[in-house]
Amino acid sequence: MIKSIYAEADNTIYEKTGSLNAGIDQILELTKVSSSAGIFSSRILLKFPLEEISASISSGKISDPRFFLNLYQAGTFEVPTEYILVAYPLSQSWNEGQGRKLEPSALNLFDNQGSSWIYRDKQAPSIEYIAARDTQWTSRSLAEGSVMQYSNVTGGGTWYKNYYGTQSFEHESSDLRMDVTPVINYLITGNNPNDGIILLRSGSQETNSTNYGRVQYFSKQTNTVYQPRLEVVYDDSTFDSTGLTELTSDQSVVYLKNLKHEYSTKEVPKIRVVGRDRYPTKTFSTQSNFKNIKFLPTSSYYGVKDAITEEFVIPYSNQGTKLSCDSSGNFMKLEMKSFMPERYYKLCFQVTQSDSSVVVYDENFYFKVNR
Repeated sequence: MIKSIYAEADNTIYEKTGSLNAGIDQILELTKVSSSAGIFSSRILLKFPLEEISASISSGKISDPRFFLNLYQAGTFEVPTEYILVAYPLSQSWNEGQGRKLEPSALNLFDNQGSSWIYRDKQAPSIEYIAARDTQWTSRSLAEGSVMQYSNVTGGGTWYKNYYGTQSFEHESSDLRMDVTPVINYLITGNNPNDGIILLRSGSQETNSTNYGRVQYFSKQTNTVYQPRLEVVYDDSTFDSTGLTELTSDQSVVYLKNLKHEYSTKEVPKIRVVGRDRYPTKTFSTQSNFKNIKFLPTSSYYGVKDAITEEFVIPYSNQGTKLSCDSSGNFMKLEMKSFMPERYYKLCFQVTQSDSSVVVYDENFYFKVNR
């Protein structure tokens, strides 16, 4: 199964505008500008709710999951053809805030509240204002294995350097799908607090004098389907084809026996996937050969597309979307809360035959997820 967890908080922190908060911007961005005034970068903070996943792993309901951080490109500006991004678990808590990067105003108190490059939680001025309420990122009394690194302005977050995920980009889209399994495993282990993730450029790519431009991603504030998403990928398939016949012809038909038109986010339906020969061999029988149901090969997978964009929300995966089988045939389970509600989706299937040929069934298997 592939579960999707959406961010509960995100923010971009900017070195050049040290105390500016951008917590409700619709864009997250990594910037790197080198000038005579110095080198100034930005970093991205993200936090996902992990309590349910942690409990499922502890109980044995989920075993050996992998975690993938998904961010979707909103724009790029003067970005080199090759670069590396890295993610670490944060070692201090932070407040998302309600500020915006664009058009900051001295009259808008929210612009300087919440997290920023200097502060992990800056409070609004008040009659009983107490300076100690402004909590800075600090290198004092850091937990073992935690670091703070910056070029010009003190701050920029603190993180555990020994747990990380990386992704290299070479002449390709800046969409991020980073394996962050070591990062999430740390955050859900023992009594470790879930302070979230920090995303930044790798090593010298952030500190050297080379300009790396801007990579922009959609934030959780976006009014699109491209919110930051954490994929939880694990194999929940079981396969018992006793008494059934395998469907081996590439001239076959696949249909869904019990797919409903609409589901609520609370449902986890078990959907039956049925296969039969498109042109069954004629035989003398009291039953139509079109009713002869067969099971799909063990190397059969499902995927889910957004019905409007035609982009995969759940991609084909050897570990996460393998079809199961029991005495009644193939089936799959879908956790509907993994999908953004009030949208239509489409199921499709990929089958690898015994001769290694691949057949894709992309029919009109639509469903809607309601709140």
